[in-house]
Amino acid sequence: MDYIAIIGDMIDSKDIANRFEGQQQLKACLDKLNTKYQAVLASKFSITLGDEFQGLLMAEAPLFQMIDEINQSMEGINLRFGIGLGKILTDIDPTVSLGADGPAYWYAREAINYIHQKNDYGNTQLAIRMDEEEAEEVINSLLAASEAIKASWRDSQKVLLQTLLELGIYEERFEQQALAQALQLNSSALSKRLKSSSIKVYLRARNSALKLLQASILNGETGPQETQNPDFLV
Repeated sequence: MDYIAIIGDMIDSKDIANRFEGQQQLKACLDKLNTKYQAVLASKFSITLGDEFQGLLMAEAPLFQMIDEINQSMEGINLRFGIGLGKILTDIDPTVSLGADGPAYWYAREAINYIHQKNDYGNTQLAIRMDEEEAEEVINSLLAASEAIKASWRDSQKVLLQTLLELGIYEERFEQQALAQALQLNSSALSKRLKSSSIKVYLRARNSALKLLQASILNGETGPQETQNPDFLV
């Protein structure tokens, strides 16, 4: 069975003014996520180091919605994410992700190391690694495109995503009246903001990336051979 492994960390954490408060903020964020998404977590998100965390997700998890919720909860602190798709070779403890190992985590570590080195001038802070290279390339292109859209947002446009997440919406097609009411905007003002932000394109790209990822899991095309040594990623 293939899983989705996530490794995340704070960017330039040593330069954060209130680093301890940031770490406590991260803990509270992950605790909330573990409760909300318990049904799709193979192993709960856990802090592995002071500024790094990991979790193990099932195929049906709303991966990019969860990542966006983490980013929203950690507003003011920049995070990067490495995503790996593959098998887990050790026993899985559903209460804590520490100690689990296998291709899913090897790939997630490779992905986050890649983001350390190549992040599209700071615009892209997540990447995926998996065994199926063609799907990986398409997914990463979709993610990079969505990250480029988000990088250009003004504060008023960032509030769009924040409010959609609060309403439990993560699709490009949604009832605009509910969003207008939440933002206290008339329909004309909301339409202008939606258009200028390209948020529907953002959501379309993220959801297309997730569908490709889930299709790879269902097709059984992910994960290196279990006999492979993780040192190949070093």
